[in-house]
Amino acid sequence: MLMSENSSGNNGHLTNNNQNINIGTINNRVDVNDHADYYDVVIRVGESPDVKKFQANSRMLSSRCSYFRTALSSSWARKENDIYIIEKPNISPKVFEIVLGYISNATVNWKMLEGADFLGIWLAAEEFMLDDLGRQVRDLFEKKSERLRPNFIQIFKLVYQNETLERFRTHCVDIINTTTWLQDASMLESLDESIFYSLFNDEDHFVHDGIIWNILIQWACAQTPKLDAHRPDKWSETNFETLKSRIGHFIPSIRFSLISRNDFYDNVLPFKSILPIDTTSNTALAFYSYLLDENGNPRSNEFKPASTLEDSKVVNHTHIAMIARWIDAGREGNFSSSTADSIRSFDAASNYTLEETSSTEEQESSAADSKNTKSDEKGNKIWKIRRILSFRKGKRSPNNDLRKNNNNKQNTSSDKNTPNKENNVHGTSIATSSPILGPSTSSTYHFKLIYRGSRDGFDVSSYNSKCKGKGPTVVVASLSHHRLIVGGYYPVSPVDDYPYSVFMGAVDSFIFSFGEGDNMEEESTISRVLKEHAHEAICRTVYGPGFGESDLIVKIGSNNVKNGVCKQKFYERKIIDVTDFTFDECEVFQVIKEEFKKNV
Repeated sequence: MLMSENSSGNNGHLTNNNQNINIGTINNRVDVNDHADYYDVVIRVGESPDVKKFQANSRMLSSRCSYFRTALSSSWARKENDIYIIEKPNISPKVFEIVLGYISNATVNWKMLEGADFLGIWLAAEEFMLDDLGRQVRDLFEKKSERLRPNFIQIFKLVYQNETLERFRTHCVDIINTTTWLQDASMLESLDESIFYSLFNDEDHFVHDGIIWNILIQWACAQTPKLDAHRPDKWSETNFETLKSRIGHFIPSIRFSLISRNDFYDNVLPFKSILPIDTTSNTALAFYSYLLDENGNPRSNEFKPASTLEDSKVVNHTHIAMIARWIDAGREGNFSSSTADSIRSFDAASNYTLEETSSTEEQESSAADSKNTKSDEKGNKIWKIRRILSFRKGKRSPNNDLRKNNNNKQNTSSDKNTPNKENNVHGTSIATSSPILGPSTSSTYHFKLIYRGSRDGFDVSSYNSKCKGKGPTVVVASLSHHRLIVGGYYPVSPVDDYPYSVFMGAVDSFIFSFGEGDNMEEESTISRVLKEHAHEAICRTVYGPGFGESDLIVKIGSNNVKNGVCKQKFYERKIIDVTDFTFDECEVFQVIKEEFKKNV
């Protein structure tokens, strides 16, 4: 029989809260083996004061666990009075009891586990070489099992406060970025401030800046019961000052340029009075301050921007402003007319503009028909998919970095010389701070959301039905586990009438990526189609939108697996440092150009 004994003694009686515990009783089952009438192994587990002794049968342990097969061999085992003695101070008695139960009957009662136990079992499974048990715990994290939700804040605190658990941060960050478990957690106020320094300084595990902002707001409000994070419209000026006193020193490290349009409107603007007054180093804050009046409403037409965006979970207005400028740059002669004329298979390329007509759609079909043979071959090509192993590390600007020494933090709320402006910046003074900004005098590009993977389905049929016949479009995708965004511009409507890949010409097509800093121009990359390959600029693949042969393929129709390829072929350069990637969200926008009537 396998039993446990509390180290405090009781003259050798088996106590441990339950008399004569058999390891199978974790699931109310009794282990059956041929040698249950005696034990010859004592396993001492834990550290004082939580130390327990477990008694077991060596044959049973050796037959069911390769670790014990080695530990109980003659070359490793230590004996006292013919009893094998094994010491495991690094494992808690509770976790070890569960592990022994798994060895005994191959089951675990997950309901009895608390936060630290999940990590403890994972580590113990690795130590005892119980691969299947380790896989079960890993699956709980990767599949974001609801079993973890009530305990997640405990898990998060352990992982970020214990360097030995750093390797579990990837799983925690994935949960933080894709769920609201941490933001909605009770006892959020129990988080130590040092954890936020870890989030900001961790260059390998990226929590999205919009999520960090939300957690900071919730954390600060949880410490002050009078502050309702969900009703800032009811707050007094004193309430906002209280909030700023708690999180003001973190704000310079928030990269607002990386926060999506929807998150900015919903979660940042309600707290705009605590945002920095000097926005010259932050394009996003400057742009939003320029767009909106002191009440957070759009300014009058005299301040009308060159681009508008009404809905997005991936990009914000600064991204769209850059894309609009790139579109204009291409249409203003980036390719000469002689170049277009030299493309025999696409002699009408220069006429594919935002004012697309039915006649140009017929030319698209004609161009596609002439390439059926070649497209058929391309359509059957399967690109190898592998998970990202490494990315370039995007460090925060040294001027915005939080120092790792918490004692050297700066509290921005203490600046008494800072004028109290509700919107912080006058819109009329912003236009000169960045070439991205400034009112448009002739036209505005409207980016209308027509497809979102999480809303409409990550499948090609949904993409085709939403995007067919919409004219020029922009596709964007946010990469998993990173703050990078990739995308491309379709100057023409994609063809979707074929069951294979179809290449189309578009001299103004380009692909791009947005990096991980606040300086939008320095942190972005644009790659235009090479002149000699302009007739193969864009491609409606069997997986979804594509550009060139493999310059950028966003696969939304591969068994709901969201991945893509970026391998430079027909475009000027690569836009990210890897060939294969996975993404969390994909959106497509119809690009609508509105011309202004000049006042006479």
